Amino acid sequence: MTGIDSRTAALRPFVIFCACIASLGAMNNGFNTSALNIPGDYVKSCPGVPEGVVTYYPNSSLPECIPMDSWIWGVATGMFAVGGLIGAMMSGSLASKFGRRDSMLMMNVTFFIGAVLLSTSTTSAQFAIGRIFCGIGAGFMTVVVSLYITEISPPNHRGALGTLLQLFVTVGILLIECIGLGLSSSWGWRVVCVMTVGPAIIQMVALPFLPRSPRWLILKNRVDEARAELLRVRNGDIEDEFNDMLVSLIQGYDVDASKKKQEQGGDEHDSVTGMDAGAAPVAANKSISIKQLLSVPVLRSLLIKMMIVHMAGQLTGINAIMYYSTSIFQTSFGDQAQYVTVGVAALNVVLTVISLGLIDRLGRKMLLLISAAGMCIFSVLMTIGLKYAISPLQVVCVMMFVASYAIGLGVIPFVITSEVFPSYAVGTMSSIALAINWLCNFIIGLIFPTLQQACGPYVFLIFAGITFVVFIFFFIFIKETRRKSIEELGRLFGWYDLDVNEIIGK
Repeated sequence: MTGIDSRTAALRPFVIFCACIASLGAMNNGFNTSALNIPGDYVKSCPGVPEGVVTYYPNSSLPECIPMDSWIWGVATGMFAVGGLIGAMMSGSLASKFGRRDSMLMMNVTFFIGAVLLSTSTTSAQFAIGRIFCGIGAGFMTVVVSLYITEISPPNHRGALGTLLQLFVTVGILLIECIGLGLSSSWGWRVVCVMTVGPAIIQMVALPFLPRSPRWLILKNRVDEARAELLRVRNGDIEDEFNDMLVSLIQGYDVDASKKKQEQGGDEHDSVTGMDAGAAPVAANKSISIKQLLSVPVLRSLLIKMMIVHMAGQLTGINAIMYYSTSIFQTSFGDQAQYVTVGVAALNVVLTVISLGLIDRLGRKMLLLISAAGMCIFSVLMTIGLKYAISPLQVVCVMMFVASYAIGLGVIPFVITSEVFPSYAVGTMSSIALAINWLCNFIIGLIFPTLQQACGPYVFLIFAGITFVVFIFFFIFIKETRRKSIEELGRLFGWYDLDVNEIIGK
């Protein structure tokens, strides 16, 4: 078959549909991140009675609130990040064993468990456990959604499609905050907690109609299925792209020899691919441990870089500034602050859409540099606004800080992590990198109030310093991955010719 190479052919709308369905898991991340931002006071305090007093719904044993002081509330809500850490660590093994698509289908059950526990909570402990279950699903999806999208996307569109993950997170935040405006009541917060099952139900219904990852199928020695699934997500001639996959994933596969034998009518080859009967997937039915992967200098160096990228996404202060924005907006806008908060969420969505259009034009590295530079500048200006009580400057800085984050550090870490590792290592390595992301998320949530109290208006100078160092790191150590196939990326990062059997033997 001849024609346009599938790697440069027009994008199939079906691939966009697949990426959107997968990204519904990321929407649940956004839902649970901000579900209690607006109705949170009703969770901690029952209406019309002194703080700490519990009242009950009419004809029900459920309390209208769960009294918690600020420390217990912080820990209970922060359990979402702990769950995210657990889910990210689980993702590699589950995605490898059951596949990207089927493991997403299975893990949606955690959102149902979390929703039941949260919506029927009677104690802070039950509430915290519910947050952990929702976090497990969100952490798992953060890793596997980006992995799945990367493996079904053509190289020219992989960046933009990968951005859908963060876009759906921001859309989830915006939707749940809009819903929260109408459900800020003693019963409304329980309804908000149930909302997480909505995206889960839609995804569970649609996932069986989506293709499995062709690269994962090759690793499982299901080569015929892999070729059939690749045909579902490509226009043009897939032969060169498919052979590149086989070269990188099949130990002993020789494209030229296989083609020659196939032309001569040899019978010792797979009827579809021309694969030698003695060839075998590099990782099929073999377990590659974290220790074995870390023993390879190339992979170890890549993992450290990706861990730093994900640390940067949290330690540069996005969660801190969103936390602080509530009091900033209340000072400037009073009772209208909740609507401004929704406006910030809408800005985040708009800027993420813009990054979707820029990521395959300007590239990953350029957007990371722009993002870090912007966050550094607006952290400094935020300090000035706080020091001299300039409310309009504070509001502008919050908006621009969020905008800077959304176009780069909010999106690129999730895209680039699934690009830089070989398929036999990407699940494990991505789960480690994303676990660091969730761990830093939890740490910032715990220490920021203390930092804020100790440093006062100068607290954002810490984030300015971190973003400056991050900018230098990106400039020196991050390589551009735009419009490159996974095989080209293998050559760029030095793992294309690695002997995986040698790794397993270590």
